[in-house]
Amino acid sequence: MAKKVTILLVAALIAGLGAFRLASGFKARGHHRVNLNWQAPAEKPGVAVKSYNVYRSTTSGGQYAKIASGVPEPRYSDTTVDSGRTYYYVVTSVDAAGHESGFSTEIKATVP
Repeated sequence: MAKKVTILLVAALIAGLGAFRLASGFKARGHHRVNLNWQAPAEKPGVAVKSYNVYRSTTSGGQYAKIASGVPEPRYSDTTVDSGRTYYYVVTSVDAAGHESGFSTEIKATVP
């Protein structure tokens, strides 16, 4: 039986790139994964989002490790998760000049 959990948070990005919503879901079917989805920040004159970076930690507010960079769309699937663990994710946006925003609000996902 597949399980899916969705959590929505609103996150403010620094660097003038706006705000986006970050959602997390996972399906338990032998192979676990956490699916992250977010709304791209509203476009601002002269500042366009080129890609996103995804970071993960096993402790809330902890040392985040970059698990993906140059993600072109506002979604990412983390397939390197383990059953019974809790993960904390943040996302940043990167503009065409390579400037990275601050971290989004943290989101928590517990894998069954």
